[in-house]
Amino acid sequence: MNLLELQVTLSFCMVFLLRMLGMFMIVPVLSKYGILLDGSNKFLVGLSMGVYGISQVFFQIPFGILSDKFGRKKIIIFGLFIFFIGNLISANFHSIWGLIIGRFLQGSGAISGVCMACLSDLIDQKNYVKAIAAIGVSFALSFLIAMVIGPIIIQYFGFFSTFWLSSYFSVICMIIVLFVLPFSQKNIVEPNKNHSNIKILKFVFNKFSFKSYLGIFCLHFLLIINFIVIPNQLELSGCLLNDHWKIYLCIILISFAMLFLFIFYCKINTILEHIIEICIFFILISEIIFLSIKNNIFFLILGLQIFFIAFNCLEVFLPENLRKQKSKYYKGSIMSIYSTSQFLGIACGGVIGGWLYSFLSVQQIFLFEIFFIYIWFLCSLFLSNKFFTK
Repeated sequence: MNLLELQVTLSFCMVFLLRMLGMFMIVPVLSKYGILLDGSNKFLVGLSMGVYGISQVFFQIPFGILSDKFGRKKIIIFGLFIFFIGNLISANFHSIWGLIIGRFLQGSGAISGVCMACLSDLIDQKNYVKAIAAIGVSFALSFLIAMVIGPIIIQYFGFFSTFWLSSYFSVICMIIVLFVLPFSQKNIVEPNKNHSNIKILKFVFNKFSFKSYLGIFCLHFLLIINFIVIPNQLELSGCLLNDHWKIYLCIILISFAMLFLFIFYCKINTILEHIIEICIFFILISEIIFLSIKNNIFFLILGLQIFFIAFNCLEVFLPENLRKQKSKYYKGSIMSIYSTSQFLGIACGGVIGGWLYSFLSVQQIFLFEIFFIYIWFLCSLFLSNKFFTK
């Protein structure tokens, strides 16, 4: 990477780290403290957890379209400002409805797709995968830090202190975007006047795009279902809940080490051309391991390790698949549809996973996941061949 690309990558790493750190700190304690708020009940606590993802689904695509018209930096700062307002509302209105409204506004600042489009504007194609991997590390690091310090901060400073801290982080992010992130003329473009709405839809949903949209949906759908089931399986295998973060820390660090080794040293074109299908196959292997064992801590950790190695690879190579798009006009729209698919997968994984867990056994849920992955694998192969036209 040259100096400009390094500056862009580090800027987005800090934005993702700080923004998601503020979001993740509330996750391990929301169900415990949310029920104590005025007017609260279990359904409203669940709504307060899920409303962030719901608003992300609704606002990702509009933000992407606006970024294509008005420029990436302006829309990113606008989204961070809405996120800031959401934190202020959550911190000041000590009721469950204040929390719900605040978290809805947090999600309404849906800038993930715009950030990815901006990164694509400013990073050369040969370094794009490295930049995405670095952002993935910052994302995982924010999750790990939040899981450890979130409960500690709440213990000493109170539940609402996390929202105040998150609001400070959002101000820092706005400063980084405003003064550190370089400006590119690619950020503002005039769409081709000859492109009809039908042609635009065909472009943003061609086979390369749709393969990535489907992939990120399925990946996060499976992630959420696994995290509904796996924590209980770890406890049954003898691992206390307070020690789970240690397992996740080791697994994620190893998976990122493997990812960086693969990115920097794999030069085999056949593997790179079929990397998405290869990763889906390894996710299938991990689910078969989960299905085949009962409360064995070693095999649970092995299955999780294989899953997260494949998961992190797909987090890098699914957006890279979108780089096959050659248009400068609708990049923000494409990346926002991609991010919408991700959050839709999270929402569906939570709803469907919770519903399945209410009447199916753990083994039956793993069977459902295996069947789901098999369908995903076949669809991915189909989208890779000549029968799916652009």
